[in-house]
Amino acid sequence: MAAAAVWGALRADGPGGGAGAPARPDILLFVWDTCRGDRVSAHGYERETTPLLTALAAEGVSYRRCFTPAPWTPPAHASLFTGLLPRRHGLLEGMGDRMKPGLRALPETLQRAGYETVCIAANALISEVTGLDAGFAREYPCYRTDDDTVTGEDALLRAREWLEERRARGGPRRPLFLFVNLMDTHLPYVRDDAAVAATHGGAARERAGRAASLVGDLEAKMHLMGARLLPEEIVRDLGVAYDGAVRRTDRITGSMLDLLAAEGIGGDALVIVTGDHGENLGEHGEMNHAFSVHETVCRVPLVVRRKGSFEGGIVVEAPVALQDLYPTILDAAGLPPEPGCGLDAVPLTTAPAPRVIVSEYGPMPRSFAEARVAMAGAPPEALARFGWRYVAAREWSAEGGGRTYVRVEGRDGEGRPILVRESLFDPVADPGEERDLLGPAALPADRAAAAVETVSAFVDAQRSAGRFVPSSQLLINGDGF
Repeated sequence: MAAAAVWGALRADGPGGGAGAPARPDILLFVWDTCRGDRVSAHGYERETTPLLTALAAEGVSYRRCFTPAPWTPPAHASLFTGLLPRRHGLLEGMGDRMKPGLRALPETLQRAGYETVCIAANALISEVTGLDAGFAREYPCYRTDDDTVTGEDALLRAREWLEERRARGGPRRPLFLFVNLMDTHLPYVRDDAAVAATHGGAARERAGRAASLVGDLEAKMHLMGARLLPEEIVRDLGVAYDGAVRRTDRITGSMLDLLAAEGIGGDALVIVTGDHGENLGEHGEMNHAFSVHETVCRVPLVVRRKGSFEGGIVVEAPVALQDLYPTILDAAGLPPEPGCGLDAVPLTTAPAPRVIVSEYGPMPRSFAEARVAMAGAPPEALARFGWRYVAAREWSAEGGGRTYVRVEGRDGEGRPILVRESLFDPVADPGEERDLLGPAALPADRAAAAVETVSAFVDAQRSAGRFVPSSQLLINGDGF
């Protein structure tokens, strides 16, 4: 009943045109690259990592169980920009592959509708490298090709540059779509003693700084592949540095919103803060965000604010998907989805209903050759994972329960799909996804709770009971799940 009341309030004066709302509002979309949803205090994390986001949530709507369709930057952003699962839009790696021809992404749609479209990206994959920059009239990249370290301060400098150019141009004001990608929560972490002290106390600064200096993206991947394991204390301290990075990203976002407010931008805007995917910080023995569809890499933050629609400090516990932002943003702009887009998304103004949210990763054949060189010490069986496909289906029921089904597939010598493993988790009783209800160590009570002997039987039973979204949503059906 509470959830229905929430969506009723949103629809009463929804993003498409509440009383007095501008027909084409400014849209400010912030993506915190590699930010876990469970490490933001705005969503209940015990450490004070996100004071700005907490304040924004108090004015808007907070979605505490938002899941990305892919724990990898290019497919996640492509889904955000099209409302499609990766299997539909086709951009899986960002290594020369592109979205399928004929798909018009969100920035292109908004540009054609008269929006001023601006991209400030700290991730080099939000560029012509992947085609994800299509539709942005002005781009202000803040990554450096000679240095992996990218800071939010770089993004702030580019924002100031854009605003100065904007003032100099003058002319009539058009509605704005500003997309900002921040990389402070992506390895390697910039040492920020103040942010670490604010989250874990001053005594944690040195050990967090040491871990951040020792572990970059390659070191995390080497640990993941079993080529060179990191000491337990370094993994622990890296989690402390990560919390500092979240706090740093929150601060940078607040500074950028202040810059915009000084220019009269943001008061009546649709403001969105989210993440593209999360990060493993030692959970399940994993680091980085490759070869995993666990909640640690698939659950991301999401807060939406707009006067007259997304307001009131509402907290939504029902699961939503990152790609749901595609129709939500278009609805705010008074625009329909493009042909072939939005098929795997549900606007955030739609009343919650039992649903399955899918996340996908791999296979990554284009990345294999590069990884084999960069991670020469990795065991061959670990490198074989580049050919695997990972899928997680998270079911939510109206009663608040659900199941998380994980399936990993490979290929045999003749290219035929083979099952590597399948797992089933109870997200309520086991939020860390540590107890596989179908695993060899599962207790009889676990199997009784699952009420199935195989996940396939579970899927069939749920489909027969009508508890899954219709196959038109491409959640679990015959299209390769």
